Amino acid sequence: MRVLCLVDGPVIPPDRWMWNHLPEEAQQDEVDFLWASPADRFKNWGKFLSYYPQYINLGWRAWKACQKRHYDVIVAWEAKTGFPLGALRSLAGVHSPPFVIFCFSFRGIATSFPQISSWVMRGVHHITVVSPEEIEFYSRILHIPRSHITFCQFGWHDLCQNAEPLAHNNFIFAFGRSYRDYQTFLEAVDGLPIEVIVNTRRFAIRGLKVPANVHINEMMPEKEYARLLVSAKFVVTPLLDTPHAAGESSIVQIMAAGKAIVATRTHSTSYYVEDGITGILVPPKEPRAMREACLYLLSHPEECKAMGAAARRRYEEQFTSEHTARCQYAVLQKMVMMQAES
Repeated sequence: MRVLCLVDGPVIPPDRWMWNHLPEEAQQDEVDFLWASPADRFKNWGKFLSYYPQYINLGWRAWKACQKRHYDVIVAWEAKTGFPLGALRSLAGVHSPPFVIFCFSFRGIATSFPQISSWVMRGVHHITVVSPEEIEFYSRILHIPRSHITFCQFGWHDLCQNAEPLAHNNFIFAFGRSYRDYQTFLEAVDGLPIEVIVNTRRFAIRGLKVPANVHINEMMPEKEYARLLVSAKFVVTPLLDTPHAAGESSIVQIMAAGKAIVATRTHSTSYYVEDGITGILVPPKEPRAMREACLYLLSHPEECKAMGAAARRRYEEQFTSEHTARCQYAVLQKMVMMQAES
């Protein structure tokens, strides 16, 4: 089949994005890529300065590409990449070829305009989500039929496969910027008898008191980040409790690195983290519970290592790029087949 893919970063041959992880028969597909490369330097409405314009431009380029060439299906990675094209298709009343958004998440500025977002989704045939609970949520909020939503677990390649551990490994690590509850986290680790390293954007911790044992890095190159991840005692993912998935990409990376996880219990983390087996889940907004979980892992190093090993096994069994690619590709095949039969 002939596919147009809209992604949020460069895909340069011989890289074929999802197709890198698919069986031989899928390699016959003709796949074109268009991408945006926005600078994520601001939050909330500040994203209109340098972030959202990139995706609006991507939607327009995709629209023009579809006028010049026939595609059997269009794919967008996440809602931010697909919304502009969905709006153009809804405005023009265009419903062919099928349009699918992978790893859909309704968040950010779009949540301020649910009726407009629901209208935009008329230009989209199908979405995949990364937690089972989101099917009901998006069906209710955006009026998407449940049959148009597929759960595909989030998978990712092993970023730490060739990472060289640091000589210094006596620290707890946390990272990420979106929907992080660093206020609870910083309260939880304040005064712990161990160094804490955090990789995030400065805006994610603006106005928060940073304890003396906490070191804040800006987001860093993947190679340096991977070395921190494989060297940490364990990793904490503090999250806000949202109705949509959040933090799953971080958790999958932690699992791949073979590290025990302390995470906020949310809709998505309850699926990805096996509480007491691959990590410890704690209630939202409870720094005391998060602190107790950290102290438990520090005082039980062998159990901490066992949780990390279990996390790695779970990653290999369910959350590799190959697992996710197969699920998503099955959705594309179904859309193309349904279009041919209609």
